[in-house]
Amino acid sequence: MGKNVGREDVAKAAGVSESTVSRALNNSPLISEEIKKKVRQAAEKLGYFPSRTATLFASNRSFAIGFVVPFYPSIMPFTRPYFPSLLDGLLLGSLEHNYTISIVFENHLGRYRSYQELINSHSFDGLVFAITKDHFPELQPLIDHSLPFVLVNNYQQGAASIYARPDVGMTKAFEHAIGLGHSHIGYITGDLQFKNGKDRLAMFEKLAAHHHCTTTIVEGNFSRSSGFDAFSQLRNGPSLVMTASDRQAFGFFQACSEHTKRVPQDISVIGYDNFQPASTSAPPLTTVNHPITEMGKEAILMLVSMIEQGRAGQQKWADTDFVIRKSTTRYGGA
Repeated sequence: MGKNVGREDVAKAAGVSESTVSRALNNSPLISEEIKKKVRQAAEKLGYFPSRTATLFASNRSFAIGFVVPFYPSIMPFTRPYFPSLLDGLLLGSLEHNYTISIVFENHLGRYRSYQELINSHSFDGLVFAITKDHFPELQPLIDHSLPFVLVNNYQQGAASIYARPDVGMTKAFEHAIGLGHSHIGYITGDLQFKNGKDRLAMFEKLAAHHHCTTTIVEGNFSRSSGFDAFSQLRNGPSLVMTASDRQAFGFFQACSEHTKRVPQDISVIGYDNFQPASTSAPPLTTVNHPITEMGKEAILMLVSMIEQGRAGQQKWADTDFVIRKSTTRYGGA
């Protein structure tokens, strides 16, 4: 072409207004698919590529979503299976709506003073929080100003959230354990500063009472080391141990190995998560299935509807399930 091609050239070639060109190329629901196709063909033929900066300015949006993850000085979050599994779901959801995902470390916001400023500055159109403590006052300004954000694995009055209830998966886990003849069941809790830690413990206690089980409960924090450390209190007594995370189960496996206690011949183990390592551990782990990737995708769909359509945030619930592998066996099994 002998000159720079502009939006007006595309509009003339397609027989539409310049504003229609912008809306069509931004995939606006206000424009018919027929017109979108005509505009795209004209733009392609003329070699027109809209400026991203101009597009963002015109829409008053960044088309970016902030993924807020905890900051741990001693270990990066993405070394833990939970966070990449959740990120997979966020990416799948964002691809469908042409958004990008950026990582934000919890309370390390750079030049911004608050999560509210992150959104009001148009750095991000909305935020997804990977996991937050039960008491997390930084959320209240977002709620007060009706800003778009979604909690994953937490829920709070007035906040949009997607949360996997432990009921179905843990009920099936108990039925499996009782069916194998286990009556003294140990449990390693998650971090009780988080709702999912509290809710899993409450469900364990409810099910144990329903089945008239003897229990030994050890407080943990979801970490592999807390599973390892709990072994000393669980090595004698329970014939089956349940954990609040697969990582705890793997730590417990390690402690069993170091003390020549065989899984499942000497003690059965049930985890919680069913992230990829569970199927390849030795032995493969029987565990509660936590649909975190699907929850990540749903979180994006919820957030986009809040951003683009102004919908109020909702609380949504996912169900867990249960996967039987080789870390459990019948009580007294050789």
